Amino acid sequence: MINLNQEIDNAFAAMPQIYQRESLIAFFKESFPFALCPPFFAYANQLPALTWTRVKYSEYATHAFPQQQGVYMFMVSFQNNNLPENSYVMYVGKAGDIGSNNTISTRFRDYVRPSGYRDRPRIGKMIEFFSDHLYYYYATIPAGDSTGDVESTLANIFSPPCCQRDFTADMRSLLRGVGLA
Repeated sequence: MINLNQEIDNAFAAMPQIYQRESLIAFFKESFPFALCPPFFAYANQLPALTWTRVKYSEYATHAFPQQQGVYMFMVSFQNNNLPENSYVMYVGKAGDIGSNNTISTRFRDYVRPSGYRDRPRIGKMIEFFSDHLYYYYATIPAGDSTGDVESTLANIFSPPCCQRDFTADMRSLLRGVGLA
């Protein structure tokens, strides 16, 4: 009986190295597509005042996350003395909303257990490939305010590659038109 996975692995290993390298780059290009579009930055004027806290993903165990609702972002940042500060917004989410008891603390725990993101392959890839360079930024939102509105505004600004449904309807339509949502 043919083992299709083994056949694919053998064919990949037999490919010239340049094609293997191009395949790896294509994998990342397809797995994490985004559009950084300056007109989207105007949405920032619709945000409430937010105070962000930064936690390195791999150091979460030493951090006390708040038991409050809020919004969060996962960002990749490559720290090296030879490079300037840099970061890439990969995902925007919310923890709780009006009528919900979810908190930033509870929501973050979903990202340290594979069962918390099992049905979200882009999130799984983000954590698998970038965990050493991944940062979790969060900001609390007062109870009674909509975290969903803030989440969709942040998603509209950055068009993060791991977000798929968190945009406003207008933005989702635009992104679908260019194959990003």
